Amino acid sequence: MNLEQAIKQSDNPRYDYPDIFKDDCGLDIVIADKKLHAVKSWTYRNANRKRRATLNITSFVGVSFNAIHYYGRIEIDGVEMEYNEKLGITTSANEDQYPLGAYKYRLELTRPLTKKELNDDPERWGDYYYEGDLTNCFETIENLISLAKEVFKLRFTGDWDFYVESPFGRFNGKLEINN
Repeated sequence: MNLEQAIKQSDNPRYDYPDIFKDDCGLDIVIADKKLHAVKSWTYRNANRKRRATLNITSFVGVSFNAIHYYGRIEIDGVEMEYNEKLGITTSANEDQYPLGAYKYRLELTRPLTKKELNDDPERWGDYYYEGDLTNCFETIENLISLAKEVFKLRFTGDWDFYVESPFGRFNGKLEINN
């Protein structure tokens, strides 16, 4: 996987996020007319003051037999907007105007469909999906975690921690990322 693929497979089409998330991204935001400046949102964690990205895994159990699919979203510590004259008092920025001024940033993970899965289940994919089209549906948690690790290696620089949160306890906790 290269950076371009990682960006394509971890996107939020609503916001214009940077290709690379540095550990200080968003901290340079100043909204002069509202007398606000960005501060760390992650200092509330006494045990660990590193900025955090978390793979949030959810699932869907369908009505047909064995229809279990996993979905993943990387939630990233954003920033809080502090009043210049009232230190310690924070508010939110307008995400549409300041995407990096939000308390959390969110990237949805997707993967390309294969010709085999299209052929194996034409009823599900119909005539409107093609090989290479992106889907947010993953067959296994392991595939989702593997993609998330690759995305993290390519899109995050600096001092970060990477965690997993899911309804499946054995996957929860800090992920070690090998370069």
